[in-house]
Amino acid sequence: MPHADNNHQEQGEQLMNTRNLFFASLLGATALWGTGAYAQDTTCTGETVTLRILRTPGNYPYPAPMEAWQKQNPCVQFEINEVPFAQLADTISVQAASSNPPDIIVYDGPNTQSYAAAGILLPITKYLPKGWDEDILPATKAEHSYEGEVYSPGIEQTTVAMYYNKKLVEAAGVKPPQTLQDAWTWPQALEAFKKCQQGTAGSPTVWGLGPTRFGNGQPGLVYQDLIYQRSAGDPKADPSSSAYKTFWALSPDGKTVEGYLNTPEAIEALKFYRSLFNSEGVAPKVGIPNAFFDGKACFYIDTPAAGNALLKDPKIEWGITPIPYFKTPIVHTGSTTIGATARSRHPEIAAKFVVDMSWGEYAYMNVSQRGNLPTLKSLFPRFAVYNSYPMKVFVDQLQEWGQPRPPGPKFAQYDKLVTDALRAVAFGGDPAELMADAEKKVQRVLDR
Repeated sequence: MPHADNNHQEQGEQLMNTRNLFFASLLGATALWGTGAYAQDTTCTGETVTLRILRTPGNYPYPAPMEAWQKQNPCVQFEINEVPFAQLADTISVQAASSNPPDIIVYDGPNTQSYAAAGILLPITKYLPKGWDEDILPATKAEHSYEGEVYSPGIEQTTVAMYYNKKLVEAAGVKPPQTLQDAWTWPQALEAFKKCQQGTAGSPTVWGLGPTRFGNGQPGLVYQDLIYQRSAGDPKADPSSSAYKTFWALSPDGKTVEGYLNTPEAIEALKFYRSLFNSEGVAPKVGIPNAFFDGKACFYIDTPAAGNALLKDPKIEWGITPIPYFKTPIVHTGSTTIGATARSRHPEIAAKFVVDMSWGEYAYMNVSQRGNLPTLKSLFPRFAVYNSYPMKVFVDQLQEWGQPRPPGPKFAQYDKLVTDALRAVAFGGDPAELMADAEKKVQRVLDR
């Protein structure tokens, strides 16, 4: 099952200038950076060092910041190795243990703790610049920390909000809120879906809530759908309470899931979630490509990439409303990030490059090429599109509601097993039975 971040990457790449896709995208494609158009302007007077970077095609770091960095570090060259996203995790595992490991990996951010626990990533806490702690988004630091050390500085962030078709909702007399303080609860959102939907429930001509474009177009992905039940919890409740555990969905140390997914609050939220696809019939169970963009859905949940695409090609009149919630507003964070490897032959230089690419002007140069959100609060004012409605909703949510997907050393397995359970609920399964089963399966993985 592809992660949601795969889709973020694909959508983001559609927005990038094709000149940034400067290397072949075939498995194992490599190229040496430091010659031709991107050669250093300053002569190297010492020993030349080559850093090996493993990433997906056309991903960070981008040409302009690399060229600028090499002017300050003329003795460093780069060997770029690119693999398709679907093969990235396996390639990282194999190459990290090889006799010639990469020095730098660009990977799916929620895997930071998994890679740290496996000894793949180098801790970079001591390399972080002064002021980083105050500038970084809290959710980013939490996602990329493990056992007291930071393993990635984070390079971009993304989250989801709910888009709406202005023409359709206005015709239905619906007025979606535009600020976080006025955000709907899920029951209020359901009423809006039903009021705006056209045709028979379950097979309308216009859906109340359009299908996801994440993964295979079916519901259930943790990134988007675990927030239903998490929002039914309360992070300020007693840590032993079901309300507290519902919000966090995994123990703080990442070692226990029992009592965190199959709670009374979670089950009630999931009954509501199931109703959207079944008894209420306002959302499809299978993907209908581009339903929202074709004017066949009133509301639709997606990342900033969708808004940036609509700004470039405004197929419809649209707006954004914050993600609804039950008790506690929450959105998931996480996207592509960068890290130095523990077995790098040049750890000091690799760590310096990773931190530099994620800080200050270099970070701005990277993120501005992509169209997603920065991880540094100081950079937000420099992105005009995010300084006003509608795209500012993403910034506000990220800063006030953002939480990493439940971080832990076995995130990939957690993600798949919980996604499977959520999808089964959407297809009509019993939430209590499915979440009890998910808890058992995830716990077996955590106990290994």
